[in-house]
Amino acid sequence: MSVLHTEKKEEQVNINANEIVFSKKWESYRGEDYAEYRVNWAKYPKERFVSHFPLNIDIETTDLCNLKCPMCARTIKDADKENPITKSRYIDKEAYMDIIDQAVEHGVKAVKLQYLGEPLLHKDVVFQVEYAKKKGVLDVMFNTNAVLLTPELSAKLLEAGIDKVFISFDAVNPKLYEQQRVGTTIGKVIDNIYEFIKLRDKFYPQTHIRLSMVMYDDPIWKRQFEAMKVMWEGLVDSLGYGIFNERHPDKKHEYEKAEGFACEQLFQRMFLKCNGNVTVCCVDDADEYVVGNWREQRLIDIWNSPKYKEIRDLHASGNYDKIAMCRRCFLPDLYKKTYCNS
Repeated sequence: MSVLHTEKKEEQVNINANEIVFSKKWESYRGEDYAEYRVNWAKYPKERFVSHFPLNIDIETTDLCNLKCPMCARTIKDADKENPITKSRYIDKEAYMDIIDQAVEHGVKAVKLQYLGEPLLHKDVVFQVEYAKKKGVLDVMFNTNAVLLTPELSAKLLEAGIDKVFISFDAVNPKLYEQQRVGTTIGKVIDNIYEFIKLRDKFYPQTHIRLSMVMYDDPIWKRQFEAMKVMWEGLVDSLGYGIFNERHPDKKHEYEKAEGFACEQLFQRMFLKCNGNVTVCCVDDADEYVVGNWREQRLIDIWNSPKYKEIRDLHASGNYDKIAMCRRCFLPDLYKKTYCNS
């Protein structure tokens, strides 16, 4: 499929994260330490700088989900009869606390409580937010489909100190929405989101709310995004979208090399899977490039391991294509089409 081009040509961090900002009021509640962390979030990838510990750790607190969205790697893996997904279910409270304690010891700034699963399915999600905040984590966040974001749970999460909530919301047309978010209805989700917004506005203005859409290069979806602007402006802080890239059926398709590309995630964050594996990027849902196991090793040792160093060095030196997984990743191709084509 063709790629939707962004208008912005100045090179940016997180190339597939496009955002329309409505309000930055929430930022006025953040301190200088938060501002410094966000500066470093952009600076480290650009300078290919490796800090002694990642700025952010992504923790897959559960690998279960209550929906079967067709674009999701988890849904695709679930449908693979030859290689069915192995569900590890949940990270228990003791293991979670140990992860946070290690990360805080080494100066982590942010924690994201999600990877392929739905974080609100975890019975400890409120505790997880509260524990990370009490330990001093600056930025605690998660993605959610908002099906379980009831007013009762919303109140508890906001009181626990959740900093950012990214809600998947792909269309304003009910039929299109339910085509993308299989297993729920748009009305239920809108009600949950609006109740969360009202509670945030009244008592917790420091919490950032963003709605995120999976964008296809098709007029239908572009119109849906325009309609979302009308629907949610003045309510949420921002709307975002990421370009969807259809995976090649044989899972072996490789892209031409994009000169100048280096994956920003290698210098910002580390991904802790529910099954214990630690991977280097959000694209590696198959655990192809595993750099360690958080159940068996210290996080600081994994971040500074030889295998992690190898992939960073290859990206920093312009040789990311030496890694098979990276040759099949669509992000270098998106980088080339966005910044290298006239």
